[in-house]
Amino acid sequence: MYRDNFRILRIILIIAVIIAILGVLAYFIYGFSLFWATFAAGITIGLLLIIILALLILSIYLWIRMLLLKRELKKHLNELEQAKMELNICRSKLKKLETEDND
Repeated sequence: MYRDNFRILRIILIIAVIIAILGVLAYFIYGFSLFWATFAAGITIGLLLIIILALLILSIYLWIRMLLLKRELKKHLNELEQAKMELNICRSKLKKLETEDND
């Protein structure tokens, strides 16, 4: 009788050790997969931060360039206005000369 109880106890212990080993393996695999998932998430977040930073720098660069182009455009528009006024003055002088020649 003692041997039967010892045998049952030994079978139960072997089953418990096997279940414990499977549990430990599952825990390590789960922990390992969590580690890789967090690693992948960290890499993804890092890449997204780099992309956001690059787009922010690009937008600032384009904004500054737009401001400089607007400034240059205003400068050229002022020059164009001055040229138009000079052209009108020259046309009026030419008309005066033509009328004086006709008289």
